[in-house]
Amino acid sequence: MTESVMGLERVCMVQGPYDYPHMYEIYEGVLYDRQYFFYLENGLLCLRHVKKVEQSYHTHLYLDGESEGLQLAAGVQGEVMQVVTEIIERLRAKDGLTFLFDELLWLHGRGPIKLNLFKKKDEVTSSGRQLATK
Repeated sequence: MTESVMGLERVCMVQGPYDYPHMYEIYEGVLYDRQYFFYLENGLLCLRHVKKVEQSYHTHLYLDGESEGLQLAAGVQGEVMQVVTEIIERLRAKDGLTFLFDELLWLHGRGPIKLNLFKKKDEVTSSGRQLATK
């Protein structure tokens, strides 16, 4: 699958400020769906939510969306666009239940993962059945 078909583009993300008002880090990586930023750092493939910088002269610059992010893989070698393309293709081929059972349940060295699959109180399915009440 090509980058344009997947909607991937090369961008930079800014994180900071840190200890001093002028301390920032800039990461080069790949943007997916205008809000998800993949990047490689020391062999770690990471994913973060980002927000676009709204200035016309910064066409490929995004700010960290304060999501804390996810580490998707360790020991990754290769070019980030190729790695991200392969990961997205593999994830698209799985349904949510398979991903939950095959990937999340068997993470080594993890503590409990706390998911919140019900986003709202009294959420209802399209067929009208009530899923959660409190």
